[in-house]
Amino acid sequence: MRCPRCDANVGDASAVCSFCGQDLAVMHYIRRISNTYYNMGLEKARVRDLSGAVTMLKKSLQFDKCNTNARNLLGLIYYEMGETVAALSEWVLSKYLQPEENPADYYINTVQKNQTALDSVNQTIKKYNSALSAAKAGNEDLAIIQLKKVVSLNPHFIRAQQLLALLYIRVEDYQKAAKCLSRARRIDFNNTTTLRYMQEVGDRATTTKSQTSSKKAVKKDPLANVTPVGAYKEEKRSLMPVVNVIIGIIIGIVVCFVLIRPTFMKNTGGTDSVVSSGSDSSEQLAVQSSQINALENERDSLQGQVDELQAQIEAGDTEAQNKAKSYESLLAGVKFYYVDDDVVNAAAAVSGCKKSDFGTPEAKSLFATVGTVSDSQIASMVSQGRNEMYTSYDQAIATFKKVLAVDDDNQEAMMCLGRCYQRKNNTKAAKKWYKKAIALGSTTTYGAQAQTYLNEIQ
Repeated sequence: MRCPRCDANVGDASAVCSFCGQDLAVMHYIRRISNTYYNMGLEKARVRDLSGAVTMLKKSLQFDKCNTNARNLLGLIYYEMGETVAALSEWVLSKYLQPEENPADYYINTVQKNQTALDSVNQTIKKYNSALSAAKAGNEDLAIIQLKKVVSLNPHFIRAQQLLALLYIRVEDYQKAAKCLSRARRIDFNNTTTLRYMQEVGDRATTTKSQTSSKKAVKKDPLANVTPVGAYKEEKRSLMPVVNVIIGIIIGIVVCFVLIRPTFMKNTGGTDSVVSSGSDSSEQLAVQSSQINALENERDSLQGQVDELQAQIEAGDTEAQNKAKSYESLLAGVKFYYVDDDVVNAAAAVSGCKKSDFGTPEAKSLFATVGTVSDSQIASMVSQGRNEMYTSYDQAIATFKKVLAVDDDNQEAMMCLGRCYQRKNNTKAAKKWYKKAIALGSTTTYGAQAQTYLNEIQ
């Protein structure tokens, strides 16, 4: 602590200045008030009352501007609310006031070393300002489009969520406004502006939804009786109808020899035939018996051929099903790439496919396009996963696994994945990913971090 009169360094527990004799009771009282407001802000931040925490921390800094704990926490809250520039300002001031052993060093380095994240922040600020200008000029449609892009780049930007909700209220789309306000409230539970907008929306979103559903119920669907068609699957060819026809022909021939031919011979052969039929009956029965045995043997041979062909057809269907799955994966990747503008998820969707799975040159070219991800896009996805670690480890794990699906040698993603599992107390999975990261190189930055975290577990 520094004396307010002579600016000399004095001990924190000193009652008077040892150099000029100044009474320091007021200084101690002011520092206690500042710490009290800091504790109140910390409690509000823990229950996600971020705007209330900001108010408390600003009061704490009014009493003691050198309270670096309050300044660092204020920067963290600004960062969580999407105000990256304000957060960096607080951390830089904190580092200036306390150059040694200040956590602000880590916060500043984490933000500044990720150039992709900084570029994303600059884009977000420019688009937000452009959307704000368009909204002031009365061009709501353009402002909504730009704000959607801002929210996709930085979902925690509360001011963008609030402005987007306000524009939806202006165009009377209360359902979408309620969704934006709900997302904003999940970040800052007790934000006054969010609550005021939610009061403005009120029951209109529910009423609009019920009216829409009632209109859909009254309107007759012209396709109500149409049965949906599932995925295309080629019918299995069967040889059983052909076999049945052959067996029927054979039985017909046997019947002709046994019943019809003797009767025909009797009618055309006269008395001599009748006399000779008795003597030849045993001979005819022997011939017919041998013919029946031969036909039965032929039937068994045909049945074996049918079984063999049926197995071949089933094997062909399995190959067709695998090709159909490959094309379904390609369609999912095309949707992510061209509709959702998500190249990482697009590459992850087709990661299990090979170029030889597709028969046409167009499909192979499309697979090559969708399955290609640039280094900057992978870095952006890793940055997104790092940001998600502050809110949801499960969501961050899913993001890092998508990165590894398209870049299986990404050491940073492996290290962060192990860190997420460590925070979730899943030490077995954490060790697995730390060891994979170390195997790629223990002397790199992320390899060294993985080794440090692995030593903590062991």
